[in-house]
Amino acid sequence: MDKITVGWIYPNLLNLHGERGSVQALEHVGKQLGIDVQVRRIEDFDDPIPFDEVDLLIFLPGEITLFQHLIPSLNKQRENLDQYLNNGGYLLALGTTGLLFGKQIIREDGSQLECLGYLDVTAKERKYVWGDDLHVRIKGTTQELAGSQIMMADVDTSQPLADTIYGRGNNGSGKDGARWKNLIYTNCLGPLFVKNPWFAESILRDICERKNITVPGNADHSIAENSFCSTLRFIQKKTK
Repeated sequence: MDKITVGWIYPNLLNLHGERGSVQALEHVGKQLGIDVQVRRIEDFDDPIPFDEVDLLIFLPGEITLFQHLIPSLNKQRENLDQYLNNGGYLLALGTTGLLFGKQIIREDGSQLECLGYLDVTAKERKYVWGDDLHVRIKGTTQELAGSQIMMADVDTSQPLADTIYGRGNNGSGKDGARWKNLIYTNCLGPLFVKNPWFAESILRDICERKNITVPGNADHSIAENSFCSTLRFIQKKTK
């Protein structure tokens, strides 16, 4: 069985909102497709990320207060991270952790945190957390995602990942997340890949195509599709 390797970055620090389930969903969807999705945990700031051995890096949601430690750790490996992203490697950053890859966060106390700068994203930390349902359509596609949003900052970007159909998204302006190459940030949680396994499948299939791997199986998303429809019915009642 062909193999795809996922690098799960700092799982004991970036672990909010039950998004660990997205890692398990990646493994499950891979199994349905006939692809062996192997997960490698990068536990410590001093552990080098094996960029030449992974196909997808996943950063789950975490607190902004952690970023002052995450940024120096990733900057130490900046040259390898640059090469990984410029060569088409996938990096998924969920929830607040997506801001880590933007330009700047203005903290609630007025201080400024300079981030990694890959995404044209600036953010202003909120005094109160925003929570609601979120329904988006990925730009340039017909693919829709639905889940929940737990927002700790208002976000501005020129590189949105998706248009919002329902929900606040980045800042209530009709956009969600950001994307540069295969660096993907979204505010859609749920866990993301449990609620939207077709998104996981699209990423895995693209990785397989890049590696010239034939995908032998097909994924059955019928349960998630029924759940998705139920979520949309609930959202539609709210909008009325």
